Amino acid sequence: MRSIWAVYKRELRLYFQSITAYAMMFGFLFAYGVIVSSNVANISAYNVEIAGSAQIPLTAGDLLSGSLSSLMFLLFLVAPLLTMRLLAEESREGTLEVLMTLPVSESRFIIGKFLSVWTFYTVMLLLTLVHTMLISNISPIDSGLIFSAYIGAWLFGGAVLAVSMIWSAMTDDQIMAAFLSAMTIILLLLAESVAIWASGQDITAGSVEFIRELGLQAHYHETLLEGVFRIHDVLYFFLIMIAGVFITTRLVETRRWRVS
Repeated sequence: MRSIWAVYKRELRLYFQSITAYAMMFGFLFAYGVIVSSNVANISAYNVEIAGSAQIPLTAGDLLSGSLSSLMFLLFLVAPLLTMRLLAEESREGTLEVLMTLPVSESRFIIGKFLSVWTFYTVMLLLTLVHTMLISNISPIDSGLIFSAYIGAWLFGGAVLAVSMIWSAMTDDQIMAAFLSAMTIILLLLAESVAIWASGQDITAGSVEFIRELGLQAHYHETLLEGVFRIHDVLYFFLIMIAGVFITTRLVETRRWRVS
């Protein structure tokens, strides 16, 4: 545990000392601000249009769900940028080999790095609560929805960060690591669409459901984001994180074996 803490503190300090990391945080929050403002305008226009009709007007809860949904989609860009330096940069500069000579197991080394980037993402996500507080002051939002949506966004971020770390461990090129990570996340986001397409083909229902369950949308956009808290979805995200850390650890072990 002490070795994990040492790696964690080192990596987290590097994040908060990096101008690039602060630039990404600013971009993340700026993008969310634009998304919220755009959704406010769209929802206001929609409610004015349907005024007096039998249609149900959109609420502040719908605004929160729509905004967080768009923000989670943007993680296909944010997660690769946050993780590409974790292993790829150190490998390119030769510092990874030096760090691996320290008396720290590969698993603890990777867990410390993963927890540091997840913590930095958590800080960015918590800062978006400012927008939620402003929205809730204008129109009440169910506290259960806020809790579920944000816990889901936190787990969602951890999962895509863990997936992105795999590519950071596989290549010394940060740009390539970021690109491959982004493509993998997009595939996980598109699994729902693939499942819908497959349901119209000559494919068994079991296979279609398997494809759907592999994707991120089925476990966040349709459940947690809507205030439906299921243990099944929470376990999915934790399994993705465990798998990502496990695969990354095996890759680093292979690198250490080559060095020795």
